[in-house]
Amino acid sequence: MDVGIVRSVNGFRALASACAAAAALCAGAGAAVASSPPPPPPTGGGTPPPPASTSAPTTTQTTTQTTTSTSASTSTSTTPPPDRRPPAAVSGLHAITTVPGKITLRWSNPPASDLAGIELRRAWGGACPSSPHDGVRVGGTGIRTAQVDTGAADNTRYCYAAFAFDGHGNYSRAALDRRVTNPGDRTAPGPVTGLAVTANARGQVIVSWHNPQRAGIAFDAVRRGVYPSCPTGPADGSPVGGESVRSSQVDASARPGVTYCYRVFALDAAGNASAAAGGDATLPKPAVPHRAPAPGPVAHASRGGLTSTLVRAVAIAGFLLLLVTVLATVKTRRRAHSTAYLPAARGQFAPARQFGPRVAMTASGPGVLVIPALAVLGCSVAIALVLLNL
Repeated sequence: MDVGIVRSVNGFRALASACAAAAALCAGAGAAVASSPPPPPPTGGGTPPPPASTSAPTTTQTTTQTTTSTSASTSTSTTPPPDRRPPAAVSGLHAITTVPGKITLRWSNPPASDLAGIELRRAWGGACPSSPHDGVRVGGTGIRTAQVDTGAADNTRYCYAAFAFDGHGNYSRAALDRRVTNPGDRTAPGPVTGLAVTANARGQVIVSWHNPQRAGIAFDAVRRGVYPSCPTGPADGSPVGGESVRSSQVDASARPGVTYCYRVFALDAAGNASAAAGGDATLPKPAVPHRAPAPGPVAHASRGGLTSTLVRAVAIAGFLLLLVTVLATVKTRRRAHSTAYLPAARGQFAPARQFGPRVAMTASGPGVLVIPALAVLGCSVAIALVLLNL
């Protein structure tokens, strides 16, 4: 009996396995039929045939699967709206102008998660860039907090603007720094040393010195003034020589007997002048050489002086003789006149014819002509001496 029971149990188990296999086969066939596409419509038109009838559970499962796949495809194809929100502006934009020829810009970036870069722009004068496309770009567009501008000129006014932007091309408002001017080089070179001012044998002034050790000297300026008006700057007084780097200068235009004060300045390319280094110099006046008189002109002058003295003596003597002659003649005529009329005064009337010739004969004679002749000669010589300025 035990053997029969065992066999019955085994038979039931085999039957159950067969039923399960049949059920699985049926379920597979039904799923294949449900998933197959519908047949195409006939080419001749008309109403397509109705689909094959399926069981209710199979139809419900297919409809649910189709609705789910449609919803999934719809949610995947939806595009989010574009980003239109710009990042915040940079803060603390300021310029540093301590180095000639360079302007350093510094700032702080905004705390934006999508920050992509910084656009720095520069404009000349009082006009500032109002957009990231105005003015001139300075540097690149990466994310940074400092930028050195080497294209800006010294002593020129600029306005800088910084813009922050994200990956979608949204730019922040401008952060400005106005009235930026680099004063450039304001450091003067050191003064020249060892200045010496001397005069040479040719009447020239020699100015020599040593230049400062600092590099960047463009030229030396030598200026001259007449004491006490000495030059106080590289534009005062009169220039001596050109504008070049040298250690000595010759002044060939100095005048003897004048006291000059010389000043030497070292200048750099920016026009900064060093302190003045100076010295004074006076060229002595040349001595007048003593020359002995030539013997010829002296002898001639002696002879001329002697001749002039003799002529003057003769002229004076002739003038005196003339004066004496005039006085003697006047006196003689007065005496003769009184003698001729004396008899008439006594009552003796002598004939005039007899008295006249006798008086004339008495007053005439060879000696009487010598004195007038000498007088006339002396007067002539005196007149000649006055005319000749002897």
